[in-house]
Amino acid sequence: MTQANPPMLPAYAPRTSGMAIASMVLGITGIIALTCCCGTGFIPSVLAVVFGHVAQYQIRRSAGRLEGTSMAIAGLVCGYIGLVINLLAIIMAVLGLVFALVAEHHQHARVYRM
Repeated sequence: MTQANPPMLPAYAPRTSGMAIASMVLGITGIIALTCCCGTGFIPSVLAVVFGHVAQYQIRRSAGRLEGTSMAIAGLVCGYIGLVINLLAIIMAVLGLVFALVAEHHQHARVYRM
C-alpha cells in the first residue's frame, strides 16, 4: 500500500494589503461625507481610487503574498461613485451661484432703466 504525501503548505500565510483596506475605508468615507455635506467627499474619493489602483498593482506583483483584491475593487467602485457624485454636486453648486448672480444683475439692471 502506498502512502499519500501530505499537502504542501506555503512557507508564508498571505496577508491582506493595507492599501486595499485603506481604499475601501476611504471609498466608504467619501460616500458618507457626500451625504453629510456636498463636495466634502471629493478628497477621500480621490484617495480611494489612487490607493485601490496601487493595491491592485501590489497584489498582482506579490506572487500570492498579498490578498485583498475584493477590498481594492470595493474601494475603487465606491471611490469612482463618490467622485462622479461629488463632481456633479460641485458643478451644480457653481451653476446655481452663476445663475443667482446673473439673475441679480438683471434685476438691478431693470430697476435702473426705469
